Amino acid sequence: MNGHHEDGFTLIEMLIVLAVWSVILLLVAPMPLPVLEKQTEKHFLETLQMDLLYTQSLSYNDADTTYSLTFPDDHHYVIKDVTFASSGEIVVTRTVPDGWNVQPRTLPAISFNERGTIRKSGTFSIQTSSSTYNIVCPLGKGRCYIAEK
Repeated sequence: MNGHHEDGFTLIEMLIVLAVWSVILLLVAPMPLPVLEKQTEKHFLETLQMDLLYTQSLSYNDADTTYSLTFPDDHHYVIKDVTFASSGEIVVTRTVPDGWNVQPRTLPAISFNERGTIRKSGTFSIQTSSSTYNIVCPLGKGRCYIAEK
């Protein structure tokens, strides 16, 4: 031995310790399921609002075509061309998360005229595993809004 002694850890030793700690933290503190469900709700509802605006924009920008947003079942919703001469071409399809329930109530389909005004006002609801949301589409050029029950 040359009498030269250094104290400390090597880079490899530090990386091993950090990897072990990372695995322990992942096992001990997983993301709580309610937080994940709330994020899923938030993302879905934001997407739905943007799709409602998109449907309104399509109708406003194409006076010869009528577009409609509908929930054909509890598993998805679609935006499609529902013009009389059209065969119902689907423009957008979105998936509704599993276990959610969509109730059409007074608004089975949402469509706008060429001026961007909703054709028929009404509400529909979406029930998630933890909350119920009412989507209200009033008369006029106002936007549809979402209210949590």
